[in-house]
Amino acid sequence: MADKKPIQFEEYLQYNEESRENLGEELPVLVYRLLEYSIKEELIQQFGKEVQVDLFRKAGRRAGEYFAKKMLNMD
Repeated sequence: MADKKPIQFEEYLQYNEESRENLGEELPVLVYRLLEYSIKEELIQQFGKEVQVDLFRKAGRRAGEYFAKKMLNMD
């Protein structure tokens, strides 16, 4: 894994059916919430509430910009 190139943000969002075969066609929202809130709690413990809020806002903005650029008609 040390020699593996880091995955870029947009690469995470490229769907590949074969890479998710063990998860099935759908993954319950509960699983995503579990991940999101466990990350939130860990960030608060490690860095404090202000840093956690700042990171979530920045991540939300990044996601929103990607969504607008790739999925909305911006004309």
